Amino acid sequence: MWTLVLLFEENTTEVDTMNLDLQNKILHCLKNGTQLAWLIDITRQQIWVWQADDLPNIFSGADILPSLGEIPPLTVNAIMGMTGRH
Repeated sequence: MWTLVLLFEENTTEVDTMNLDLQNKILHCLKNGTQLAWLIDITRQQIWVWQADDLPNIFSGADILPSLGEIPPLTVNAIMGMTGRH
């Protein structure tokens, strides 16, 4: 099981507050069986990735994102392109 969260907001202060709230939700999911979580930060063009009990890693640009199962390799640039907000 994995979790995907999309974060975009023009106001940086609101993004920081929302980011903390979303991170708490992601931690809750990880404690309850989620193996992989992505927090997509459109404003900063970054994706925070949690895997199991590890601390999050921050990916950007051409970094290839970890995934589960048979999902083809994706980069941060590809994900940002899919959002239409790059």
